[in-house]
Parts: sequence; C-alpha cells; structure tokens
Amino acid sequence: MTKIGIYITGLGQSIDNETVEKHAERFKNELSFSITGFEYFLKTEKIFYIPEKSSTVVQIIKKNKTTSEEELVYKIYDFQYHNILTDKFIHYNIFIQSLTLFALVIKKFPQIILRLFKGNGFSRPGQTFYAFFILFIISLFIIFLIPTCVDLILNSGIFKKPDNSILEKIVTNIDAEKIRKYEKSILSFIALILLFLPQSKTIITSLATEFACVDSYINNGEQSQILVGNLNLLTEYIAENEIDPEIHFHCYSFGSIIAMDALFPIAEIPPSENIKNLTKSFISIGNPFEFINAYYPEYYNDRSRAMEGKIKWINIYSLFDTFGTNFRKDNKKGDAQFGIKDISVPENINYEIRNKPLNFVDFILLNSIKMHKCYWDSSPIGDSCLKVLLPNMKVNNLI
Repeated sequence: MTKIGIYITGLGQSIDNETVEKHAERFKNELSFSITGFEYFLKTEKIFYIPEKSSTVVQIIKKNKTTSEEELVYKIYDFQYHNILTDKFIHYNIFIQSLTLFALVIKKFPQIILRLFKGNGFSRPGQTFYAFFILFIISLFIIFLIPTCVDLILNSGIFKKPDNSILEKIVTNIDAEKIRKYEKSILSFIALILLFLPQSKTIITSLATEFACVDSYINNGEQSQILVGNLNLLTEYIAENEIDPEIHFHCYSFGSIIAMDALFPIAEIPPSENIKNLTKSFISIGNPFEFINAYYPEYYNDRSRAMEGKIKWINIYSLFDTFGTNFRKDNKKGDAQFGIKDISVPENINYEIRNKPLNFVDFILLNSIKMHKCYWDSSPIGDSCLKVLLPNMKVNNLI
C-alpha cells in the first residue's frame, strides 16, 4: 500500500511562501529525529494530472545506513488552487480592491456586530471586529484619496483653480471642509497603524485578499465547483498511477475548507468515488471552521454523510490563533465536542508556542491573527506542529 498525502495550503497571510517541499522537509526531519539507523531524503518531480494543471510531488525515502536499501515511506502531492481563487482580485487596481473590500465589510457588518454579542461558537469576535474595522478604515482611506488628490492638484496652481473646489462640485449639500477633516483623521489613523504595527502592510493586504477571496468562494458556487472538480481530477490521477494508494489530506488554514467541501459536499451530494474509497485521513491545521460558521452560518448545513465513520480526522489547533478551531464550546484545551454537525468529530491535538495569555497590546498589534502562522517556522529546519502530528499518525497506521 502506498501512503499518499495531498497537501493543500492556505490563502493570504497564511501562505508566506509555504510549499509542499517545505512541508515534506519538516516531515522528513521529524522522521529522522524519531528513528535511528536510517537516513531520509527527498525526491521531487512535477506531474500534470490534466494538460493544463500540474502538481509537485515529493517522495520521502528511507535508506538503511547498513545495507543501503531504500524504501518509499511517504509521498506528498500538492494541490495548487491559489491562481483560480485570487487572480481576479489581485489584478484589480487598488481603487477597485478598496471598493470591493468596502462593500464586503458593509455587507457583513450586521453579522460582525451580532457576533460581538452572540459568538455562535466563535471565541474571538472582538479581534475579528477590530481586524474588519481596520480593513474598513483602509478601504475608506483609499476611496477618499481620489477626490483628495484631485483637489490637491487643482489647488496646487498647476491647473487653473475653479471657483469652487472639486469636492464642492461633486458632492452637493455636503460641507467640503468636514470631508477634508474626515480624510485627515483617517489618514492619521492609518499612519499610526503603519507606524506601530509590525509588518502591517503585509498583514492587512493579505487579510484583505483572504477575506475577499473566501467570501467569493463561499458565495460563488462556480469557484467552489472548479476547485473541488480539480481536486477530484488529482485524486483520479493518483488512483490510476499509484499502486494501491491510501490518501491522507494534509490541510492548512483555508485548505481545510476546500478539503471539507470535497469530503462532505453541500446539498448532501456524495463525494467522488476515488475520494470516498481511497481517503483514510483528514489532517487539518489551523482550521478556520468556527470563523466560517460564525460569519456564514448556513454554509455547513445539509452536508453529505457518505464519509461518516470512514476517515480519521486529526485537528491541530492553537488557543492563541484567532482563526484556528478547537471544535469545543469553550476556548480551552481538550477533546473536540462537535465537528461538521453530527457527521464527523475530529481528534484534537493542541500545539502552542507560548503560554503567556494575550493582552491588550497583543490585541492592538493583531498578534492573535499573526499567531495563525505559528504552526511552523518559516524555515523547514525550525520547529513545527508535525512533531505532535507524527506520533498520532504512527499510532493510527497512517505512516
């Protein structure tokens, strides 16, 4: 039997140059730490499961130091979906991106406020409210920049100044001076964020991309069909080209949502035959299930029960991660209390890199959002959550 992993990474700030090669390197390192007398190395290749879609495949091979015999231990395919989901938004100019973001925050505003008073299982609505508020202010900032820039040019003497300012012509019955004051206030607020929040531009831009693309994925059935359809094609390739394959989904952040849509499809439609017959485990890391369920409460209704009791679901979470889910009704370590309705409940594994509670400064600096990247170091030789995953995989005969 060939043990096959399908690696599905996250979006936006979750990616941070993450690749299947890094994931396999961490996997190999943990194997090396736990077993003596063997040397582990990687072999990488690129395959095309359909003419226009490729996957990077990494083999983890064990070599006996005494006999030099080699054995394939594990094989990991990556599922590349980011271009399908993010290309349209990324290629918008900054004004269109800001308008899109502004509209999305306004659309979700009632749900954002509701979650402050009724969490619906989501434990950190305050932090997400703060993050959404920053995104809202930034989108306003960009929108306000347009008339401000025009007004600045007209008042600079480069062009002949009209009798009235451009703002007074465009916006009638509104005090242009008040608008300018609002613009200055927003500009000052953004300047403070950029000054005091480390990597603020990267975090906020990534959050904006992630929020917009996730909203599009959930509300646009066409995109989810394309992604799940491509994932089904990859599993078909594995079924036809691997010897007696056993599939394990390794999913981080939004990648967990895609895998859940493939394993437990909407409208009680069964998963593909290859996924249903070959999948033995689902490993979710930093799964944003509670976040999605809180702000899109109908999304997980009427899911297929075809995989009920057929797979081992392992969930790795951090209590300090705003988006990670512990599948409990409290923000504490312990066994999962729920899953996808009553269809499937995961086995929880806690992974932390700090034991000091988050404070107000952490809140302002969005540290609980940045903790979403805490499951491994950016370098594959650093520590990672795979050190708590590997023993569980061995116990369950997944490796």
